[in-house]
Parts: sequence; C-alpha cells; structure tokens
Amino acid sequence: MSEDSGWSALDEIDQKIIGILNKNARTPSKEIAAELRNSSVDVSDRTIRKRIERLEKSGIIKGYKAVLSGVSATDEFEALFLKLKITRSITAQIDAIKDFAKTFPNYLFIATLDGDWNMLVVMRLDVAEKNPTSKIIEKFSDQVSDYRISGFQMKDVNLLNMSLVLLT
Repeated sequence: MSEDSGWSALDEIDQKIIGILNKNARTPSKEIAAELRNSSVDVSDRTIRKRIERLEKSGIIKGYKAVLSGVSATDEFEALFLKLKITRSITAQIDAIKDFAKTFPNYLFIATLDGDWNMLVVMRLDVAEKNPTSKIIEKFSDQVSDYRISGFQMKDVNLLNMSLVLLT
C-alpha cells in the first residue's frame, strides 16, 4: 500500500488512535480502547492492537521517539525570509542554501516562495543558540538582497494534517 492510499484510508477511529499515540506513544491499547469507549466508540483493546499493527505495516506509523522535556523540546522557532539577488543561477543558490540549512540539527523545513521572497527557512530555537538563521545570512550575504528574521511560537499543531502536507 502506498503512503497516499494509506493516509486517505484512515477512518475516524484510526485518527483518534494516532492522536492518542501522538500525545503519548506508550499509551497501552487497553487505555486507548477505554478512552475511545468514553467518546462513544465501542472498540476492544485487541481491535486497537490490530489497528496499530496495520498502521505500522502500512507506513502510517513509522516509529516512536523520545522527546526530552527541557532539553530538546521547545515551542519557539525562527523564520528566515530570504530575497536573493537575481542571477542566472538562482536555482543553484537556492539549492546551496537548502543544503547548508539542512546541516543544522534544529532545521525544520525550507520552502521556496513565489512573490517578494524567494525562500523561507524555519528552525527551532535552541536554548544554547539564539538566532540560528543568522549563520545562513553570514554565509550567503553576497547572494542575499534582503532578509527578515521573525521569532514565533507553535502550539497545538495538527500532526495528522501536517503529515498529509509533507506527503504531497
């Protein structure tokens, strides 16, 4: 099953299971079943185990990870908007900036933009390092005609919908 068909085949129960596991990946199937029964969905813990197994086999759930509170998790981010100098090799410039930004451990994503700005680079702020995007400006200053850096906070991200965006 391809990832696209897997995501489109998710029903409301699968979405609720993913939501519960997203909050705590170690939630036992018995607790998930109890939580779903409290929201008027009649399922057994065996059904939950089978659904989780199916989600893992189909690639919807690719694994589980530890998020260390106070060490690596933060809700503060930095967005860098870049306007590049117009050249014949603007694609090569964009690729070089992407490759450089991807070397940072706190890099989240890069988007190419239409309109006034050419690129958006988003990084998680680390307690030890403020302004991680300034290194990009320093390295590529001769290719950048303008930039804006903006800090922001992200809370209550719908990871299911975000994953759908990233699959396309």
